Amino acid sequence: MKRLSDSDMAQAAASIKHAKLVETSRKLARIVRHVDPGPDVIAERIRLESDISAWMLRFGGEAFDRPWSDDHKRVLKKLETAIMDGGMFAMAMPRGQGKSTIVKWAVLYALLTGRRKYVVVIAATAELSQAIIDFCRQQITESDLLHGFYPHVTTYARATDGKAIKAKYQLRADGKTSGIQWSKTTLILPEVVSAKRESYPSNGAILEGHGLTGAIRGKWKDTKTGKVMRPDFAILDDPQDRSSAESPTQSDMRERIITGDVLGLAGPRKRIAAVMPCTIIRKGDLADRMLDHKAHPEWQGETCCLVLKWPEAQEALWREYEKIYREETSEGRGFGAATEYYKAHRKAMDKGAVLSWEHRIRDGEISALQTAENMMIEMGAQFWAEMQNDPKDELNEIAPYNLTPSIIMSRTDKKRKAWELPTWSTRVIASTDINPSYAMTSSLVSFGDDQSAAVAWYGLHKMSIPDDVSTVEFGRQLFERLVAHGKELASGKVKPEAWGIDAGGAQFDTVTRFCAESGRLCGLTAYACTGRGAKNYRPWGKTMVGNPREQCHECMVKKDGRKLVWVAWNADYWKEVAQRAWLGEIGSPGCASLYVGHHEEFATQVCADKLIGKGEVGGEMFWNFHKLPGKNNFGDAMAQAYALCAFLGIGTTGKVSVGTGRKKYRASDFKR
Repeated sequence: MKRLSDSDMAQAAASIKHAKLVETSRKLARIVRHVDPGPDVIAERIRLESDISAWMLRFGGEAFDRPWSDDHKRVLKKLETAIMDGGMFAMAMPRGQGKSTIVKWAVLYALLTGRRKYVVVIAATAELSQAIIDFCRQQITESDLLHGFYPHVTTYARATDGKAIKAKYQLRADGKTSGIQWSKTTLILPEVVSAKRESYPSNGAILEGHGLTGAIRGKWKDTKTGKVMRPDFAILDDPQDRSSAESPTQSDMRERIITGDVLGLAGPRKRIAAVMPCTIIRKGDLADRMLDHKAHPEWQGETCCLVLKWPEAQEALWREYEKIYREETSEGRGFGAATEYYKAHRKAMDKGAVLSWEHRIRDGEISALQTAENMMIEMGAQFWAEMQNDPKDELNEIAPYNLTPSIIMSRTDKKRKAWELPTWSTRVIASTDINPSYAMTSSLVSFGDDQSAAVAWYGLHKMSIPDDVSTVEFGRQLFERLVAHGKELASGKVKPEAWGIDAGGAQFDTVTRFCAESGRLCGLTAYACTGRGAKNYRPWGKTMVGNPREQCHECMVKKDGRKLVWVAWNADYWKEVAQRAWLGEIGSPGCASLYVGHHEEFATQVCADKLIGKGEVGGEMFWNFHKLPGKNNFGDAMAQAYALCAFLGIGTTGKVSVGTGRKKYRASDFKR
């Protein structure tokens, strides 16, 4: 082997030296150093941290430019207790009263002071939880005031330039990693030491964001020392949206997640601290439940409203004010005339009024009361939910009856299990609502001669037919699923004597063809059924055969050499009948009942169409149903079962003969 010359040795040494210099330079470039503030600032920081209200006022700037109300003071006190000592606190405040801003600063306070080391923000969706994380990120990197008091955090955050990769490779003065993480959904504060080699309370504090229905179980982090950290502070920021608030099933699910998954985040040995800012959207929703001291005393709920007491002249002078306000604003002249009227009668109009926050006055208005009155005019019924946390259920106020899931679930016959029929049963009918992209939703119902109904079973037959398949392929797949589901029904513990199948829309031809062959294919007598709203239901015409029955009749057409037969029925009429049946107590004539079990989803779907109006116009009856969020398939299946039962001879007047009517019955037309 050739020996290296002195020149080669020198060149190699230079290369090694250069590589070390480059490596050292790169390492030095990654090192971030901070300088602690002077003793006066540190003393001031300690003083402020002892009072969350004073801390927020100092660092919050213009966010808290008006004096606190008594409600604010109570909320702040409970927030401070939760952060310092633990506990759970739900607070409902009027929109615009600053609860979200207060919570954002409370999160920042908990992190920077180190009072809480692992904060999890949980909102209705993951996207909504991001708002608090973005706020904390912005304040830590951009607030010069915070930088002056907490340079051991802000210096390192600013050095990342908002880039996760820079945070990952960042070093502190001793050449060790700073531990900072600065990603979109997670912030981890740096682990650094002071000039005296002392650690800071905020070292390694974590902030994460999640959606309530996402993967929040079993959250934990490994620290640099090998210790496992679990969340010790949860912020549930408005954990419901309007859609979930309107659905009892979704409210039930979210309540279970909070009481189980969220409160278990701290692990088996520690009780988590939690704060839930919320708004009651409707009675019985998630917020209303968590604020209920009897249902959830552990949450120490605080419900605040904008107007504590309405003025004595609310139904007199303020009604005249509203009239002026509406007339003037509708003409584009603003509310100046209404304000002048208020000025002229202010003493009488203010008498007796008590506002929760006297300093909540909008531009152009002269008192908190005028602001509240104007907002009530502008917001209508939503004012009571958004500003008073006392929503008014307008649908219930005008509805002919109020059917709720809890009423339906209370109609459980404790003597009867699934598939068991009552002794009075004389007819068993299966009914299926079809959603080609989702499932066939079916109910098996036994009826007595007085139209009493007992649900023996209900369930789904899953299916998924793509929207973009050809008409022929759609029909083939649907026909195949109908045969399979028919065999399931026929082989069940109770065999229905009639099976009503939704034949509306694109599935009409396939369903009617299947029903003509159902006896051969699955051993059941199936009826194609088409429900029509009252305004479109007509019990006459060229397609009708035989006798019109109670709000239903049979139709027939010939197409491509085939005889297509179906039962048309008034969907509005029978939906009301099917819903009213649940209002009767078990045992009463025409009542409906369930078997022993859990029926939340079934009950919610039956209530999903809410009757809010009904009347006669021009000699014809009309119904006005309001569709609530969520599915209504079981409700449709039950209404169809009642209609088919009436077609076969049991209606609202009990058992009747179906062999008489205005048109002669032709048995050949009903052959299948």
